[in-house]
Amino acid sequence: MKKILAVFLAGAFVLLTLPVRDFAAGAPRGNGALAGHIYSEDMRTPVSNAVVKLRNVATQKEYESEPTDLDGMYRIPGIEEGRYVMGVQVANGSYNFHYSLMIKSNALAKLSVAMKPGGAPVRIEEGTGTNGKKGIIDFFKSPAGILTLITAVEVTLFAIVLSEGEASPIID
Repeated sequence: MKKILAVFLAGAFVLLTLPVRDFAAGAPRGNGALAGHIYSEDMRTPVSNAVVKLRNVATQKEYESEPTDLDGMYRIPGIEEGRYVMGVQVANGSYNFHYSLMIKSNALAKLSVAMKPGGAPVRIEEGTGTNGKKGIIDFFKSPAGILTLITAVEVTLFAIVLSEGEASPIID
């Protein structure tokens, strides 16, 4: 019995002192993707054979789509998580965005654009991205979620104090 207790305590000590965060961070992260349509300046006619390019702002790594199909559809899979600037190369020139977009791991970002004369593309729609792993847990990790938890605990404690009929432990 003493051996089992000693092994249990040693195992508990090891598990409590190991940096679990390092083990979790070591898991490979998935890559995101970007998809959408490229339209001409009338915002309705699809542009075929356009190439969408992304450049990571931090690492300068570039990603490039295959030429768009007849519907103007493009897709860039396997994008590392990060902030990117986007450009579109068509037969009559190149168009560059003046803002950046964020690609999340394991998520599909959706962005369709229209080519405007003068080299400035116009954003038509921006999707919110889909990520199957996000949920209620991610909400409670955010500042709003933490505030919600703190408020719920405070309200519960206040209700317990009121139900006991004593507002303060100090008696005058």
